[in-house]
Amino acid sequence: MSEKTITMRIDDKLHTDIKIEAARKGVSIKDYIVELVLKDLHGEEK
Repeated sequence: MSEKTITMRIDDKLHTDIKIEAARKGVSIKDYIVELVLKDLHGEEK
């Protein structure tokens, strides 16, 4: 499967919150955000 890149700008506070939550879960920021998007698109399935 090929991967695409998404680039976006977010404010410092949101970035910090995302970074902290990803670290708390023991995952990368990318994996954390992808998980959130998949849950939003497809419910709780991964």
